[in-house]
Amino acid sequence: MRLAVHKIFLGSLLSFSLAFSLAACQAPEAGSCEEFREVRGSCDGNNAFAYEPVNYDLCNNVDPECKQFYDCATALACVPDPDFTWILGRENVDAKVSGKACIPRSQDPECGKKCCPIESYRTLCPQPEDKECTDDDLRVPQEEDEDE
Repeated sequence: MRLAVHKIFLGSLLSFSLAFSLAACQAPEAGSCEEFREVRGSCDGNNAFAYEPVNYDLCNNVDPECKQFYDCATALACVPDPDFTWILGRENVDAKVSGKACIPRSQDPECGKKCCPIESYRTLCPQPEDKECTDDDLRVPQEEDEDE
């Protein structure tokens, strides 16, 4: 009897350890992809529109070469572009607008055409050659219902 209880205990412990290690076992690039998707989704939440759901899991079967892209994009701030669409990127405060220094949005949110240009993660974070690390081509803003 004592031996049977001991075997059940060890079997349970082994099963739990195996299940825990399999759940915790995630490739670094998949973790970076999940973080990118979460940060980008949080930034998207600032927009007045939502994106249509896509039938594609960005982080399923991630190419290891995309990890650097995801880490780069995740490190960027969520900023509004000239169309007031929030994106991961940064203001290019060194840029000139009509030959004059641009105005950072932090100094004047209503700067209009004098605002510093926004560089998005798509241009700031290079993707590996011949690889597609995002689902941007599938992301389409949802059209609003005119009945509402």
